[in-house]
Amino acid sequence: MIYKSIAHVAFLGPKGSYSHIAATQYASRHFDQVIEYSCQRFDDVFTLVECDQAEYGVIPIENSSSGLIDEIGELLLNTRLLLVDEITIPVNHCVLVNNHTDINQIQIIYSHPQPVQQCSKFLKCFSEWKIVFCESSAVAMETISKLNQSNLAALGSIQGGKFYGLNSLLTYNLANSYKNTTRFIILKNKNVVVINRSIARKTVFMVSIEGQSEKLYEILNVLQFYNTHTTYLRARLLSYERLKNIVIIEMMAHINNIYTQQIFSELQKIAYSLKILGCY
Repeated sequence: MIYKSIAHVAFLGPKGSYSHIAATQYASRHFDQVIEYSCQRFDDVFTLVECDQAEYGVIPIENSSSGLIDEIGELLLNTRLLLVDEITIPVNHCVLVNNHTDINQIQIIYSHPQPVQQCSKFLKCFSEWKIVFCESSAVAMETISKLNQSNLAALGSIQGGKFYGLNSLLTYNLANSYKNTTRFIILKNKNVVVINRSIARKTVFMVSIEGQSEKLYEILNVLQFYNTHTTYLRARLLSYERLKNIVIIEMMAHINNIYTQQIFSELQKIAYSLKILGCY
């Protein structure tokens, strides 16, 4: 990644959201200063970067508990933006409250749907709580802070709660999986050229297989055949209504590697379409 003193970075949600935390951590590693653009929707992040209003977009693509985020697959299919990097952060969900609130007082908990899914086992212990869904974890925390009622709580991170003056009732991670992480991809309008082929690099691409499950089997066979030259790969079948057969594949190989090019050649014979998402 080319070092720059100032970067304009777009992310989902207000300050305190997991996307904001990821954007802040990523920017601190690569830039002296960052100008932040908070977005309400995923496609707003894409639009800001596509229009060069922001140089980078930070988007969650996968959670270790709940899996791939389907909406991102559709947006990647229809954008000219490229993946230039990624960052993985731990997701430590907590019950956040205003001062002097006891867990036995809670009646309503505000949350984004994903933390509810990821903390389902914990929430079963408090089945009497009413769950109110919000656009993001940050919106949930902001709502609790503004309402300032002792019977209300939010699911969110300790870091995010600090932005809104909230305290964590339970300091341990409430997620079903103890090691709960979210992987974020970094989007850019112009690719960062990866020159050194000797360093293991990740190439990410997606293929469409037009509803034919046997095509997926053929694709996986091709990847398995070249597995000695691709030390890591991951295939995901996205399952949402409009695009039921898009597969995102990651390989630890340079995009210009001869074997990578052979894989692309083979997959183009099988798939309806193939799109390169990035190499970093």
